[in-house]
Amino acid sequence: MIQALRKIEYHKNLIYMLLEARAGAIAVNIIGPLFFLIIFYATIPLEILYTLTFMQMFFFIFRVKVGVSLYKSLENDSAEVIQKYLKKYLIFIFINSFLWGLSTVLAVIYGSQVQIFMIMTLVFGMITGSMSTLTPIFHAVFIFVLNILGMFIFSLVLIRTDEIYYFVAFFLIVYIFVAIPAAYRIHLSMSNSIIKNEEIEMLNSELELKVTKAIQEREKREKILQQQTKLAQMGEMISMIAHQWRQPLGAISSSIISIQTKKESGIYDFKKEQDRKTYFDFTDVKFKNVHDCVQILSTTIDDFRNFFKPDKEKEQVHLSLPIQRALTIVQSSMNFKNIELVISYNNNDTILIYQNEMMQVILNILKNAEDNFIEKKTKDAKITITTELIDNEYKIFISDNGGGIKESIIPHIFEPYFSTKNEKNGTGLGLYMSKVMIEEHHNGQLNVVNTVDGVCFEILLQKETNV
Repeated sequence: MIQALRKIEYHKNLIYMLLEARAGAIAVNIIGPLFFLIIFYATIPLEILYTLTFMQMFFFIFRVKVGVSLYKSLENDSAEVIQKYLKKYLIFIFINSFLWGLSTVLAVIYGSQVQIFMIMTLVFGMITGSMSTLTPIFHAVFIFVLNILGMFIFSLVLIRTDEIYYFVAFFLIVYIFVAIPAAYRIHLSMSNSIIKNEEIEMLNSELELKVTKAIQEREKREKILQQQTKLAQMGEMISMIAHQWRQPLGAISSSIISIQTKKESGIYDFKKEQDRKTYFDFTDVKFKNVHDCVQILSTTIDDFRNFFKPDKEKEQVHLSLPIQRALTIVQSSMNFKNIELVISYNNNDTILIYQNEMMQVILNILKNAEDNFIEKKTKDAKITITTELIDNEYKIFISDNGGGIKESIIPHIFEPYFSTKNEKNGTGLGLYMSKVMIEEHHNGQLNVVNTVDGVCFEILLQKETNV
């Protein structure tokens, strides 16, 4: 406590707390002198009484002005300037408290016993108020309490001789030794609280910065993963395009060869009308076949182009639509590989989704199943797709009979870069990005469980989010 009084170094927030108590201080320093004037109006000579009252108010006005300057300096000025204004403010607190101490001396000199106890009550009220208003700056409360009570005690001891006044003086001395340490503990508590709050704010700021940085890094990493996933999917898509184009291109080639062969075979005499008509009817059929095949090629390109088009906003679509779009892309390949597809739409409500993302998730699960069938050479390969509404959740079940996944692997299959395929065929990003799309973009769940003869992927979407 003594060390604290040797230097005037206070946190800005403590000074703010001192100055924010101005309303209470103004009230005390206006009502107090008036109350003193009323009590001792007929006892203390009026010229002394008026002079004292005027000086109290005069110096308090200057104290308020210095307080305003101190408040402004807290915003822009250096620590040295703030300390200079704080010292001035403490000087005016000393003058105010000295004048109040002088009031107690005059009360002891001129007042009766009742008046002395009345002034003591007034002083106790002011000191109690100072404990709440001046305590943030310990110098202020120390000066205020010690100045008033010190002068009161000395006047009681030196001027009054009755034992009761000695007893009051002793009581006031004890009160000083209780009040000032209590005020110091309150000041320390305030100071420590401010320091801890600053530390917490600093930690929160650092934590917020770290969280923001982590989020940015995660978003950056996720974009990279999305790009890598797209590239991996593009490779698969090109493979499927090649497979789906093989049959139409073969048919086009066959039609052209047939037309050329017929023409060069010599079986038609183009001078004869009937032969010309027969040949042209033949070519019309072949040209129609070529046109149909070109349409199939064009539709396939549109399907794959839409697949990679990013969704800008969610759409209200039937639950079956992203499934059907995924099947349009993959069905030809699966038919070629003798994979049976069983579709059961037990619910086909409209839901609010990113349609292309949902289609990518379904297509990725279907392709994984197809690759698993090929790797394990599964006979009678079958994929079952079912939609349900269960417990206020839309559920899409995609199950196969491909033998399942090892239980030790299941907890890891949604991790980035984890793949059960060999290095040549797997990137380990498909299921990770599928989980991100379902759980973060759709607020749903993507789960996987082993079944009796294979594995089942479950896509869960909340109904209330799709109304």
